[in-house]
Amino acid sequence: MATTRKPQRAVVIEETETPDVETATYTDDELAADEVGDTSLCPACGEPLTWHEEACPPPTPVAEPSFLHRSPAATYAYDVGLLVQPATQTQAHPIVWRGQLKERHPATGLVHRVNVYRLNDGYWDCYREEELQAA
Repeated sequence: MATTRKPQRAVVIEETETPDVETATYTDDELAADEVGDTSLCPACGEPLTWHEEACPPPTPVAEPSFLHRSPAATYAYDVGLLVQPATQTQAHPIVWRGQLKERHPATGLVHRVNVYRLNDGYWDCYREEELQAA
């Protein structure tokens, strides 16, 4: 199938005159004074105080979480193959797999990892560490 080319068009851009703009001239002393200004910074936001009409309120201190940040992988309570008993069952089962689940911490709202275990009990879901006890 043959394609036809469109003829080329010439576009002429008209030049327009720029309106006269008044320019101000500054002396070197005025420029230096303007650049230096007041060098004190706002303690709350860190911007120069000359940018504020009034000072920002002081920052509120953030309380540190009361729990210790440790890697849950280093703190597994049970090894693979160990017999454990879920709180809802009376029979012990061996651990087949262990891993971690991401969830929000109830006190801080931050995402953290929780250790979980899968048992050879015919149930497809995992158990949390606090739901298990050594048999």
